[in-house]
Amino acid sequence: MLGRTRYALLGLIPAVALVLTAATPASADPATSVPPALWANATCLETLAPEYSPTLWSVTTGSKPVADYAIANWGSNKYNSGLGGPGTAKSSSDTTQITDAENAGATVLGYVATDYGEGTSQNGYSKADIEDQMSQWYDWYGVTNFFLDEAPTATTYESLYGGLLSYAQADISSSATTWLNMGAYPASSSWMSKGTEIGDWENGSAPTAPPSWTIDFPPTQFFGVMNDTPDTSADISAAVHDLEGAHVGIGFVTNDDTYQTLTSSYWDTFTTAASTPSSGSSCEY
Repeated sequence: MLGRTRYALLGLIPAVALVLTAATPASADPATSVPPALWANATCLETLAPEYSPTLWSVTTGSKPVADYAIANWGSNKYNSGLGGPGTAKSSSDTTQITDAENAGATVLGYVATDYGEGTSQNGYSKADIEDQMSQWYDWYGVTNFFLDEAPTATTYESLYGGLLSYAQADISSSATTWLNMGAYPASSSWMSKGTEIGDWENGSAPTAPPSWTIDFPPTQFFGVMNDTPDTSADISAAVHDLEGAHVGIGFVTNDDTYQTLTSSYWDTFTTAASTPSSGSSCEY
């Protein structure tokens, strides 16, 4: 997970992680018979960047083009030894980093690991522990958008994550968002009311065909990551095409699955591919 194990990977911390216009009947079996592009995202890909090192902050928010969304992660929290969070106390330098990114045009998301919904107060991943970290992101840095890593796909856990969204919007900000990073497709469309955005792909390979129900939701409710893409224009453009073809509206492409390094040239190539339609209103087709 933008973490180290199971599905998503975006949680890797310093040294530490996406659906479409339809041309196919909803009755088709999406897992086996439908190429991803048949649910293609008809708009350009918005950009997401895991800011897990000073290099990533500098490349993706320090100068144009600036990431549309930036995941802040200070690598620690008060409750567990997991993949990061808001830190253990407010930091003036971190405040400046977030303020600079927001002034540059990025929307900042605060990272919180959630242990796939299996957490308890004993291991520091209880619902209250997660809510406290969300509140710390807001109290210390004014962040009202939360990247909840290590989210499960099974519907068994929907009440927990729906509760976290309710908490954010009732106790932090009515416009708060929760991004559930599953790294794989959710088991049911019922998940779509439990978070504002769903991370349904995080992998080195291209996405498989999404479930047919994804077409009922706008691409910008889905985000995806491809994290083993060679540093060539053709490969990066193909990865953007693959994400868009799986009805992903927000994404990130990299050749470093630890999310620690990124060159300006790679970022420029990715953002150009993400924002430049090749024909009509569609991107990368």
